[in-house]
Amino acid sequence: MSAAPQTSLEAQLRERIAADGPITFERYMAACLGAANDGYYLTRDPFGEAGDFVTAPEISGLFGEMCGLYLAHMFEIAGKPSGAAVAELGPGRGTLMRDMRHAWASLMPELAGAPVHLLETSPLLRAAQKEVIGSDAALAWHDKVTGLTAAVAGPIFGIANEFFDALPAAQYIWRDGSWHHRLVGLRDDRFGFITGGQVPDDPAFPKAPRDGMVAELCPLADDVMASLASAVAARGGAVLVIDYGRDGNPGDSIQAVAAHQAVDLFHEPGQADLSHWVDFAALRRTAEAAGARLIGPVPQGRFLMQIGLAMRAEQAGASAAPEERRALLAAIDRLTSPAQMGEVFKVAILVPPGEGLPPGFSGTED
Repeated sequence: MSAAPQTSLEAQLRERIAADGPITFERYMAACLGAANDGYYLTRDPFGEAGDFVTAPEISGLFGEMCGLYLAHMFEIAGKPSGAAVAELGPGRGTLMRDMRHAWASLMPELAGAPVHLLETSPLLRAAQKEVIGSDAALAWHDKVTGLTAAVAGPIFGIANEFFDALPAAQYIWRDGSWHHRLVGLRDDRFGFITGGQVPDDPAFPKAPRDGMVAELCPLADDVMASLASAVAARGGAVLVIDYGRDGNPGDSIQAVAAHQAVDLFHEPGQADLSHWVDFAALRRTAEAAGARLIGPVPQGRFLMQIGLAMRAEQAGASAAPEERRALLAAIDRLTSPAQMGEVFKVAILVPPGEGLPPGFSGTED
């Protein structure tokens, strides 16, 4: 059986490793997802049944509606501050922002009329977002979060849904009593992991490690959170962070997906989605260091139910045909069931310093 032809990105990575030696996994992942001409997110629309994976906004419009209603509540209890802007990090096709703005149109026109700032690097997805969100929105796109936060002079009310999991992660492995870089090199002419040099301990590494244990850090996630948290601490607002992850280091969590199926991490670089579990504890430490609060995480299913998803679904299904009602209930189950997205996906919220817990986060702080 003949080997699959090399992609352009694979050839580039091979040349780089041959010339300079093994590279960090963080560098490998960054190239696979974001290389200028061959990166996964820059060359396709990966969302939906026809793509490689389905996100919550594509499952049901009620997800976006509930997120929009929640941010409207946070905007209201903040006193409906003037100069507020709306933001989304990793907006996909624009489905989530469209559904949130639809909820605001009658309930919170101040947010519906606020400028919308999108953190997106893909020209293909920017075009989709422009079409889906609509011409009535004042849209601005940014390549970096620092550009987004610098462009907004007032409070930010925003969301990052399945954004942090796609930021390049570095991997480390415990060998012979110390942590080492986990590098990507060539073995028998195939990509594979290679143990690199020692690295200092880090507060985010697992305690009492065992030989062969893997840990992941995401420096870019810390940078993004630091910028957002500094802006929210100084100017106010609220940003929902929704992603699959845990409240601590996830260990070896990197996965690759193509056509809704798990594939090898080194499968045709640039042709598969790479993602990892988000370390919410690390994000919380970064937020607090910047002067803000990251409350949570709580399971997505619990959060959605506590803020009224079941009641809203019942209202939506009351006048629906039986088949539509069954589809709606199946979508709600997919979003909230512990056996599906309800437990593994978590929700946190970034807010200014202060006291108390907003709805949906009861029991997350002592």
